[in-house]
Amino acid sequence: MKTIGLALWLLLPLGLIADSTLFFRTFGGAENDFAACIQQTADGGFIVAGQTDSFGNGSPLMADAWIIKLDSLGNTAWERTFGEAGKRDGALSVDKTADGGFIVAGATSSYGLEYPSIWIARLDADGDSLWTRILKGSIVSSASAIRHTDDGGYVLAGRGEENLLKLDSRGEREWGLRFGRSLYSVDQTSDGGFVACGDSIYRQLEWDYIPALSLVKVDDSGGMEWSNPLGDAFLGSANCVRQTADGGYILAGDSINLISNFEHTHSFIVMKLGANGVREWQYNSGMFSSAASVAQTADGGYIAAGNVTDAEYGLDFLLVRFDAQGNMQWTKTYGNAGGWEYASSIQQTSDQGYIVAGQTDSEGAGLYDMRIMKLDENGNGPGPVGIAEREFNACDGFSLSQNYPNPILQSAFFRFTLPRSCFVTLVIYDMHGKKCATVLHEQRPAGASVVECRVNDLPAGLYFYRLEAGPFSQTKKFVIQR
Repeated sequence: MKTIGLALWLLLPLGLIADSTLFFRTFGGAENDFAACIQQTADGGFIVAGQTDSFGNGSPLMADAWIIKLDSLGNTAWERTFGEAGKRDGALSVDKTADGGFIVAGATSSYGLEYPSIWIARLDADGDSLWTRILKGSIVSSASAIRHTDDGGYVLAGRGEENLLKLDSRGEREWGLRFGRSLYSVDQTSDGGFVACGDSIYRQLEWDYIPALSLVKVDDSGGMEWSNPLGDAFLGSANCVRQTADGGYILAGDSINLISNFEHTHSFIVMKLGANGVREWQYNSGMFSSAASVAQTADGGYIAAGNVTDAEYGLDFLLVRFDAQGNMQWTKTYGNAGGWEYASSIQQTSDQGYIVAGQTDSEGAGLYDMRIMKLDENGNGPGPVGIAEREFNACDGFSLSQNYPNPILQSAFFRFTLPRSCFVTLVIYDMHGKKCATVLHEQRPAGASVVECRVNDLPAGLYFYRLEAGPFSQTKKFVIQR
């Protein structure tokens, strides 16, 4: 049998022999482990930043920051964890430094801190720590992105009293400012200034907020040049921004279609802006998707990564390739039906392929594992690749019925149907959007369910009830009579 197998392999056309430089890898243990950022390194390998509940001092819900150096084939060269036992820490961004080392940023609740604070670590090429900085605040703070700057310092974007900060080569603050609610990405521009993106609060709700996209350009001293060229009411979040070769910007994120205070849909969005922030073109993939990362490619085009709901109501990695004018060249999905896979970061590699990082719950050793994919220039890897379904309705099989009785005197019964097991939240709100009761907040099996809720303590009037389950959300109303 071995001889026959070898003979058949030798007869395969060269184009069908797998490229050994492509790989899918998972990294993790028995608990949750996530990848937030990946970059190719000068030696052809990769550096990954994330967090682990499985290794170091990590434990369930109390992660350590986790940095992994991979070789060009995805094998681990070294790894480091940072954090104290019983505390929550995470690395959300990593960048290369001029000496071959790395700058890492995220959040920490270690070191006796009262609030989670911004954490920055400078590592050498072997992953050994050169210095650490903690930027404390009186409110919860974290770093979402850090970039090495031309003057040997760093620029950082995140959340806190100041969410855009310029640091010197030792990580000491030079200047800082606050813009919007949170900033998720930052890039140095060719004039020495900076562009950053994130979101602000468009409408505050009792239990959450509706975000509006935030985008800001500042000079090298933090002076404002322009902000929010799309207006203050572009609903959604900008998750990644990069300056492009023509002096403009490419932006990826999440566009929101607001149906009501209780209902909205999300769409993967990529937008090209001119040097003054004016929109040149925009791509939306459709409902139930989101973009996390974007990069310009060597040919002047763009590659973006995020996630999309699959036909079994899970999430898949979604990659979309554009030419320089914003015309879509291809779109592909990666994942297992019904699994939950999130792409967090993408970069074009020196061989014109792509490296992608994220997480998966359908492969690997634990609950969620890091997932790293090395793909060729057409988005192909060593495993199966799907074409993103454009006409798929992610909500097929979900339903929420009208409660009974209606009007209600003492008790209400709520009926809903799930096509697969989902975590379900069912909440009652008054006519002003104030949360009055949580009826359900738990995993529920596939099929029809009926739950009862007593409303004796609620005054007469008009109310709403909202069901959230996987990609599905729906709101209906009822009346209480006394």
